[in-house]
Amino acid sequence: MFQKVMVLLTAVTLVVLGVTFMTAQDKTSKGPDREADKQAIDSLIKANVQAFNNRDAAAIAADWTAEGEYVRNNGETVRGRADIQKGYAEFFKTLKGKPTLEVQTDDLRFTSADSAVSQVTLRLKNDQGELVGSSWRDTTLVREGGKWLVATVREWDRDNSQDDSVKDLEWLIGTWNMAANDRAVTTTYEWDDNKVFIRGKYSIKEGAKVIESGTQMFGKDNADGAIRSWVFQSDGGFGGGIWSRDGKKWTVDFYGVTPDGKRLTATVIYVRVDANTFTWQSVNQEVDDQPIADAQPIKVTKQ
Repeated sequence: MFQKVMVLLTAVTLVVLGVTFMTAQDKTSKGPDREADKQAIDSLIKANVQAFNNRDAAAIAADWTAEGEYVRNNGETVRGRADIQKGYAEFFKTLKGKPTLEVQTDDLRFTSADSAVSQVTLRLKNDQGELVGSSWRDTTLVREGGKWLVATVREWDRDNSQDDSVKDLEWLIGTWNMAANDRAVTTTYEWDDNKVFIRGKYSIKEGAKVIESGTQMFGKDNADGAIRSWVFQSDGGFGGGIWSRDGKKWTVDFYGVTPDGKRLTATVIYVRVDANTFTWQSVNQEVDDQPIADAQPIKVTKQ
């Protein structure tokens, strides 16, 4: 059952990017044993967001080191847990209504046994769910006394007026191929009649036999400015994702449901190498909250 779930997870997450394959090694390799640390850091990030939405400056500051630093958008640095708590408390007084903070994890990497770097996108939405502010945040975390804490934060405002459009994905138009372990994946993208949505069709073959197929759609969510994608598999599985870009790197906050009702989540990353090549990677994968080892980057080429 575990291997079956892994295949389903792979099929749905890769389809979001026009790929539908993970090598057998990716499915079985456990990789470095950092799953417990990833879960602990994920819980820390979620707890911080919840504390922000509760306007609990003390709870936010409690997750920082005693001499932690927060570097503001203008370069000004706030040092020490007490001043960080004070800064958040003062900021909360400036908020109008009851805006809520949402976090999208873009990357998490470990720089040593007791240190890590987290990169996230933050979005602040008002009572009506409209986007009122957004920023990128890089966080250095350290483990002290067996507990992960925030050591430094650097944050930059995002210009929401320059949010990505579906046209930024126009380079996907065409047919893409990849092949490994006797499986061949072909995905074709095209514009709809009004060039508002990009639609795609994919198929996976083992030899001459098609073992999986499905359809996709990409569009702009005009309520929050995000690019969204949806995928529907021939076996009943489905999924979707929210896209964000940093230069040539695109990150997709993915979710999906298998035909038997299991819930899938992952952060899907790909980097455009040139007009005919991109690399794909899925990290932070979970099936019904059970962590799955990260996939290695996979090369995809244009036909």
